[in-house]
Amino acid sequence: MQYSTVQVHVFNITKSMIKQLVLIRHAQAADHNNDFERALSAFGKIQIASITEKISKQAIKIDKVLYSAAKRTKQSAERIASCLGYKIELEADNQLYLCSASYLYDAIAMTDNSIATLCLIAHNPCISEFANRLIQAPIYKDLGTAEVLVVNLKTDNWTDIYQNNTSNYYNIVP
Repeated sequence: MQYSTVQVHVFNITKSMIKQLVLIRHAQAADHNNDFERALSAFGKIQIASITEKISKQAIKIDKVLYSAAKRTKQSAERIASCLGYKIELEADNQLYLCSASYLYDAIAMTDNSIATLCLIAHNPCISEFANRLIQAPIYKDLGTAEVLVVNLKTDNWTDIYQNNTSNYYNIVP
């Protein structure tokens, strides 16, 4: 009996080849006459606790949180870091407040490649517009307050965010 050999090439995406992007619209904010100074409402604090628990159950380990310098996004970032209970790098970016979706690409591309999972907390409409562009399929609506979109990217370099390298994605709702 004669056997033939077949060479099979398998492209296996390893954990080191995946960057994970966790997009979060800030939690619900209380009313204030200055939009930038709006703090989280009591319900917003509950929303953060809910999504943090779900992020933890999904075994998502956030390395860094990049957030708008607005009060509600800062509070969202700090509460997420506190609830997850491990050291997370926090960075405020003044330009994430009322920015364009294009700016989010640039902000992500500047992330150090040692960061495997980046969490980005921002505002509508830019966070939803960015999410739609990134996954190249419209989500059914704008992201609600404290809604999360987890996107796995087939890359080991954050500058590849400009390319179509989305592996898969899923939502987490409070």
